[in-house]
Amino acid sequence: IMKMAMILPEVQKEHAPYHGYAAGDTIADHDLALSYIMDHYPQMLPSFRDLEPAEKRSVQFTQCNLCFNHGWFVQAEAPPGAIFTKFREA
Repeated sequence: IMKMAMILPEVQKEHAPYHGYAAGDTIADHDLALSYIMDHYPQMLPSFRDLEPAEKRSVQFTQCNLCFNHGWFVQAEAPPGAIFTKFREA
């Protein structure tokens, strides 16, 4: 959902810095943009907002920390080493 420029979040002053982004910066990386929304505006994602804290941590881990590219995996567009790099680190 964070690949449309019109909905990318802008880092607010009270949240800066955020993963290298300064206040006023638009977060262009779709994984970090989703992470920012989950961290600071979970009410924007009702299905996420209503989860229990442990479930939220699981979703954030899989969607924001693993850097897993589902498109690459499904379409076999990258070698396994590139797809599973963050899996090995976790």
